Amino acid sequence: MDVSGGVTMKNVKFWIGLSVALLLLAGCSSTKLTGSWKDPEYNRRIDRVYIIGVSKQKMHRRLLEDEFASHLLAYGVTSFPSYKDLPNSDEADRAMIDRKLRANHADTLLITRVLDQRTEKVVHPGYATYRSRPYYGYRDYYPAPYYRNYWSYYDRRYDMIYTPATVSRYQVITAECNLYDAKTGDLIWSAQLETVVENNFQKRMSDFVERVTKDLAEQGLL
Repeated sequence: MDVSGGVTMKNVKFWIGLSVALLLLAGCSSTKLTGSWKDPEYNRRIDRVYIIGVSKQKMHRRLLEDEFASHLLAYGVTSFPSYKDLPNSDEADRAMIDRKLRANHADTLLITRVLDQRTEKVVHPGYATYRSRPYYGYRDYYPAPYYRNYWSYYDRRYDMIYTPATVSRYQVITAECNLYDAKTGDLIWSAQLETVVENNFQKRMSDFVERVTKDLAEQGLL
């Protein structure tokens, strides 16, 4: 039937549109490494890392540094979250950090900070679906007025349901991670990443740290 074919095509378009929207959301939900660099002359593996998360939000800093410590431990690397002996990471000077590096016998320093934050949006297009009448339950059955004439009944055999377009907005953070040699102060490795801020902050933090440590491992540093 032509009507059935029309309904099928509209349903296909609806599901394709929904699938595309879900794929877009899925692509935005994970941390993405936008670029990384490693000193080609540095060929050692790191062993003892002092971690500094530059943030005015103390809870976020603690979560980040503890997450790094946990992931690095899985590679056999000893790490030292700075929040334990460096209360204000954004106010520490070089002399203070050097003292902490020596006190912990650290061979490297890992610093993470936020560079930028922006708002992105995903538009979910509106769509139309159809449902066949009657859609009542057995016990609720009572013929509608248009049942009294066969053409009125046939003319309304399908009802169209339209769902309007919606817009989802989310925050994207651009962060930078730098790894320095504790003795010389020289940059060993650097990376920039983008991650989505959402309600499950702990999960997003874990994804971020996992992506960083994965690249460190791929660069031969872990």
